[in-house]
Amino acid sequence: MRRHVIIGASAAGLAAAEVIRARAPESLITLISDEGHRPYSRSLLTYLLSGEVPVDQVWLRGPDYFQKWGLEAILGDKVIQVDPAAREVRLGSGRVMTYDGLIIASGARPRLPGIPGEDLPMVFTLRTLADWRRLDACLPEAGTATVVGAGAVGLKAAEALVRRGLTVNLLEMGPHPLPHLLDPTSARLLNDAVASWGVRLHCRTCPLAVVADRGRVKGLALDDNREIPTDAVILAVGVAPNTDFLTGAGLAEPGGVVVDEYLATPDPHIYAAGDCILPHRLLTGRREAYQIWPAAVDQGRIAGINLTGGRTPYRGLLPQNSLSLQGFHLITGGLGPQETGDCEVWEELDERRGRYRRLTFRDDRLVGVTLAGDIEDAGIYFAVMAQQLPLSRLPADPRRRDFHPGKLWG
Repeated sequence: MRRHVIIGASAAGLAAAEVIRARAPESLITLISDEGHRPYSRSLLTYLLSGEVPVDQVWLRGPDYFQKWGLEAILGDKVIQVDPAAREVRLGSGRVMTYDGLIIASGARPRLPGIPGEDLPMVFTLRTLADWRRLDACLPEAGTATVVGAGAVGLKAAEALVRRGLTVNLLEMGPHPLPHLLDPTSARLLNDAVASWGVRLHCRTCPLAVVADRGRVKGLALDDNREIPTDAVILAVGVAPNTDFLTGAGLAEPGGVVVDEYLATPDPHIYAAGDCILPHRLLTGRREAYQIWPAAVDQGRIAGINLTGGRTPYRGLLPQNSLSLQGFHLITGGLGPQETGDCEVWEELDERRGRYRRLTFRDDRLVGVTLAGDIEDAGIYFAVMAQQLPLSRLPADPRRRDFHPGKLWG
């Protein structure tokens, strides 16, 4: 009987396990997670922080999930080494798991800026349920919190802290939040929304050190010679792949696990999926990490298919980001503004309603979308982009002022 081992029990790992169970019903499937509880939705952590969602709503599967699917779950035990030659996974507890097939879906961890004071008690990250529990227990009911990094997690964390009644600073090295995703118009709309929450936005600056008095956080020293007072710091400056346990295995680069178009690693018995890999992008073909939940699920599914004898290629990752923040809605996808120098760009702004649409075209195809305010039809744009349909074959031209996405279906 074949044994399949999956390292990671989040989006990619669960998708892989369920596909393997369907395709190989008699196989032994082991899921390993360094977290000691059943899988949950990381995307809901900021809603937990704000109090908008209770903790019993974050679980992805029921308490009987592993038993129902016939999965062996090893929870709260960390993988410390993979030995491809011996086909063994070694755990921190000393346990050794042999495998016929292995899927690495180990995810990513928060990247730290490497500044003095980042290890102080009132400095936090927000990536795991344990992170949320620590934040929820330690944050004061009043005072000032500073979020470092104005990406999606940083923005959501800042909003959550405002909802908790804290005064909030938000720091960003770039010229505005989401600097790699937004053009000047959408950035201005987002800046206005952030300011309306009462958040103090500090752009084009980065922290040099967390300032403390007798071990207690009191401020953040910035590279523009300022020191802003704060009682807590939340670091949201990106993530790094969880691949330390692959040292010496020949499977990973600094940016993640190397995979081919079938999500296979250089070892024929090992596949990989999710936030720990370097997948290729659909529109550019470049290999680079990009951590979004739908991509992890899709990759996990394909890795599970191919590990069990399938030959399904991964079409490629289509970057997309979605934010809903106190009434402000934003979706971006495809090529970002910094990648569109040779593209045709079409923009439409309704200032009164706070609605904005930016479409990017290359070689008669839609390759980039930004929608702010009205995002109801985002799925249609993304379908056109993912299928790379030529504009000449569409029943309506998206660049017309009277265009409505429903016209794309005739």
